[in-house]
Amino acid sequence: MSILVVLEALGANPQLKSIEFKTVSQYIRLIPHLKNIISLPQPVNESTDGDWPPLCLPPSIVKFFSQAFGLSCEDIQNIWDILKEVTWESELVALTPSDYMIFKLYGWDFGITAVSIFPPSTVCRTHGCQNHDVPLKKEVARRVVVYTLATGVQPAWEARLYCSKCNTSYHNNFSVHQEVQTYYPGIPTYVQVGNHQFVERKVIDLWIAQMYQGWFSASNSSKLYEMAFADQEYLKQDEWQFGSKLSVEHVWDAFTVFSLLQSKEQYGEVLEATHIGEQKDRFTEAMEERNCKFILEGQPEAVHHMCDGCFITYVDDNGDNKTCQAIVGDGLSIGRPCCGVFRCINPLQSNQHRFCKQHYAEHNVCAIVGCSDPISDAKQKSCSNPVHQAMEKKNKEKGKAAFILKEQYQKYQLQHPDEGSNLTTHDSTVDEHLEWFEVESNGDVHIFNEPDPGTIGGGTLDDVEEPCPSKSVHGNGKPVKACFGRRRTHNEQTLVHPCGVIFARATMFGAETVSNFLVMLRNAFSVPGARKPEHVFYDTNCDARQQAENDPWFKDIGMCVDVWHFLNKHKVTHEYCQKDCNPYMYKELQDENGQWTFNTSVAEQTNAWLQGYHSMCREMLPARFDFFLDEMIRLKNIEVIAKLAKRGKNPREYDL
Repeated sequence: MSILVVLEALGANPQLKSIEFKTVSQYIRLIPHLKNIISLPQPVNESTDGDWPPLCLPPSIVKFFSQAFGLSCEDIQNIWDILKEVTWESELVALTPSDYMIFKLYGWDFGITAVSIFPPSTVCRTHGCQNHDVPLKKEVARRVVVYTLATGVQPAWEARLYCSKCNTSYHNNFSVHQEVQTYYPGIPTYVQVGNHQFVERKVIDLWIAQMYQGWFSASNSSKLYEMAFADQEYLKQDEWQFGSKLSVEHVWDAFTVFSLLQSKEQYGEVLEATHIGEQKDRFTEAMEERNCKFILEGQPEAVHHMCDGCFITYVDDNGDNKTCQAIVGDGLSIGRPCCGVFRCINPLQSNQHRFCKQHYAEHNVCAIVGCSDPISDAKQKSCSNPVHQAMEKKNKEKGKAAFILKEQYQKYQLQHPDEGSNLTTHDSTVDEHLEWFEVESNGDVHIFNEPDPGTIGGGTLDDVEEPCPSKSVHGNGKPVKACFGRRRTHNEQTLVHPCGVIFARATMFGAETVSNFLVMLRNAFSVPGARKPEHVFYDTNCDARQQAENDPWFKDIGMCVDVWHFLNKHKVTHEYCQKDCNPYMYKELQDENGQWTFNTSVAEQTNAWLQGYHSMCREMLPARFDFFLDEMIRLKNIEVIAKLAKRGKNPREYDL
């Protein structure tokens, strides 16, 4: 229908001939945003697949337009009779500020908002259900809030449809059957992050970009959104049920759900989660599943990667054509809370616990290492031994000391802001340090400490500048260890191609020993389709190579110390190192100009980037910790591969 025909039809109606053009224009602009609200109340026998407009508008819509335009309800229905085909076929266009004010002033009281949240289909999609052709009409509507990029926080109504034949409830993001949420394929425009909160996809893209590019914490992302995008003048805190405040948990849930949906889409799978319990716990199983997939199958962008920056061909001394791909390993001193039993890898149930579920009874045992007596009471961590109680007292005094608070404050000022005010943390600061005690002959107890490697987060293990630990000046008292605070994992180990693509990451619980590194290396390159490297660079390869000599898996792998560590950290008197770990002994590691073929400092450079996330993830439990770091690494690999292509390094996947 042409605009001329529309105007003629309006002019032919005596009651509508004086209507202003801007009113008609606004009416046409608003209707496409209200199609779901208009369609849902229609009788089943008049409901269609949405291609044709219904004969009549719902009473609430009529009253909304009547008050907004100052026209009678009869006039509104007459306008609909004339314009319904034009408006129903109109494209969805962005609303103007005046449109949003019309919704606020005249629509909210009728349950009509600028943003409405509906299931993507009005018919049942459950496999095997016989109710596929009849539009679902049983619905539950409730108030929600939507965090958008262009228009700030928007009040909205969410409608859920229910199929009584198969007992399936249809939400905007997922369907629910037998207490299981099954997400629809793809990523929705609005992602549900709480019982009554949705976030626009563009906002989540922004938050993830902030985390990846700027080491933004979820706390900082929420604060930035409130300052720059929320438009608190439009929706004040008390104007809508549930308010407008964005929480840190909403940001984390947005990141988690969005990343899980992307991952499922990449693998051609469907995301499922429990529909019961707290929101923060619903995706733990899905995160653990994805974490396990990355362990068993590798980083998706890295496992088959090769390029001219990490893979070369050369002619050996016998004139044969050879290929060579290298990997570089290094450790990073960041950690998370873990079970206090040494090398136990079971997760904590809460970051307030010191022991996992299996070892939970250890909470009731004296924290002094070697003492198996029960604690004196539920508020203590030591037994009735007066010396052990004196040690606990020293520990508590240290935790309350002003200089510790100052030290903590200065430390975090230098790091990226963490979630300190939003995460539940342990009641003691002693988990920042490794502690021991000495008891003098007169019974006096002295406490000593040094930083726990898992709390430093300042660089690679051999480059961290640690403050000098406290020194004993009280004679030859026997050191006594205690575990009043939480143990933390020792470090994260990374394997990086010289081109910058991160191949793998693993958590070292007790220590970064060469035996642990060798296990990680072998496991990482044993995933399906992985190509074993010809060269592995590692700062203590002289020790690793000796341990690996009798293992046939390492037989064809060159194990050199990287150039910088070989020149600066290894003794020239170490015969084995000089003989077997000097990179100069391999022809392929230098080009015709005598330049080193590979960037063997790449792992330290990568870890310098990765350590920026230390303060963000230091209180995370393992499922989220691994999921978050793996996702950041995945994004890093995507960016690195794109840059390699621009630099002409020909990134590609090798033939399996």
